[in-house]
Amino acid sequence: MEDELKILCLTDAFWPDHAGGISKTVLFETQGLLARGHELVAVSRRLRSENVLYERRGGYDLHRYVAPAMGSILGAAYPLATIANLPRLIRKLHSQYAFDVAYVNNVFQAAALQNSGCDIPMVYVFHASAYREIEIDLQQGKYKKLTWIARVANHWVRFIENKVLVCADAIVARSAFMHGEIHELYGDRNVDKTSRIPLGIDTDQFTFAQNTRSARQQLGLSSNGFILLTVRRLVARTGVENLVLAMKEVVNKFPDTQLLVIGKGYLEKSLQALVQAEGLEKNVLMLGFVSEELLPIYYQAADLFVLPTQAYEGFGLSTLEALASGTPVLATPVGANAEVLSPLAPELVMHGIDAESIGLAINQWLEHSGETEWRHRCRDFCMENFTRDQVCLQIESVLAAVAKGLS
Repeated sequence: MEDELKILCLTDAFWPDHAGGISKTVLFETQGLLARGHELVAVSRRLRSENVLYERRGGYDLHRYVAPAMGSILGAAYPLATIANLPRLIRKLHSQYAFDVAYVNNVFQAAALQNSGCDIPMVYVFHASAYREIEIDLQQGKYKKLTWIARVANHWVRFIENKVLVCADAIVARSAFMHGEIHELYGDRNVDKTSRIPLGIDTDQFTFAQNTRSARQQLGLSSNGFILLTVRRLVARTGVENLVLAMKEVVNKFPDTQLLVIGKGYLEKSLQALVQAEGLEKNVLMLGFVSEELLPIYYQAADLFVLPTQAYEGFGLSTLEALASGTPVLATPVGANAEVLSPLAPELVMHGIDAESIGLAINQWLEHSGETEWRHRCRDFCMENFTRDQVCLQIESVLAAVAKGLS
C-alpha cells in the first residue's frame, strides 16, 4: 500500500443525493481508498435545498457548495454556479486539510479547482466528454426551443474541457473507447498522461444468484416465461425506445416474456405511450426509480439484461451490476460495450442497434442460452476483473504518482 494520502474528491453529485452511475462509482472508490488507509474529503454541489452543506459520513467529510437545485428553472446554470462558488470552498478546505492530490470527476469542478489558485495536483477522470454528450442531445432534439442557447453554450463547454485535460497532471479514462474520445476531440498531447482504469463493482451488494426463482418470488414476479431487464436513463441515446419496439418480435416467439424497464428521464411519458400504442402493456413494465436495496434483487430475477445503447456508452456500470449478479448481458455494438463484454463472450454483443437487430439477438439468446453455466461465467468474470481492490489499487497508484510529482 502507498503512503497515506490526503485526497480531495470533487464530483458533481454524491451518493445518495443522486442515484446515477458516476455517483455510485465515486462512492465505491471513496470507500475503497478509505479502506486502503487514505484520508478523503468529498465535495459536491448541493442538489436540493434540504441537503446540508456539511456532514460526516462513513469515515470521511462531505461538503456541498451552493448551486441551483436540480430540476429547478435555473438548474441548467449549475456550471456557472460551480465555477463561481466552488473555488472559495476549495481554498478554505485546502487551508484546513493540506491536500496531497485532487481526484476530480466532473469537468466543471475541475475548472473550479484550476481557478481556486490552490497548488493541488489533479487527477481528472474522463468518464465522458461533456461537450460530446451535449452535442448528441442537440442532435436528438432534447433542448427544443432552447437549442440555439445550448449550441452556443457548448462551444464554451468544449473550451473548458480542453483546458482541463491540458492542465490535469494525470487523466483516467474508463475504457479504450473513452481514451480514443480524448484523442479524437483534443489531439494526442494528453496520451502520455492518460491511464485506462475500468469501473468496479461492489460484489457484496450485487451478489450471485444461481437461478432466478427466489428473486422472482421476493418481487412478486411471474414464475413463467423469460424476464428481461434494462436499467437506463430514459433519454434518446440509451435506446430504450428500440428495445420496446424489439419486444414485438420477442413476444411473437416467446409470448410470456416480460421486459422490466428501470429508470427515469425526459422520455418516460413517450415510452409509456409507445408501450400502449404497441399493445405491450402485459409484456413491458415501466418501473421508474427503484431503490438501491431492491435493485440487486431485480438483477437476480432477470434471465437476461439488455443494453440497447444507440450512442455513446463510456463503460456501463449497469453491465457490471448485472454480471456480478450472474445475469448475462446482451449489448449493442456501441462505445465500450464490445470492449467490456467480448473478453467474456463475443456473442454477448449484438450485430446492430435497430429494433429488428435487438429483437433477433434476444430471440437467439433465449433459444440457446444455458442458464446455470452462463450465470457462473458472468459472476466469475466480474470477480476476476472488476472488484474494488483491483480497481482502487490502480487508482491509488495514479494518485500517489501525481502527489509525488512522478506523473
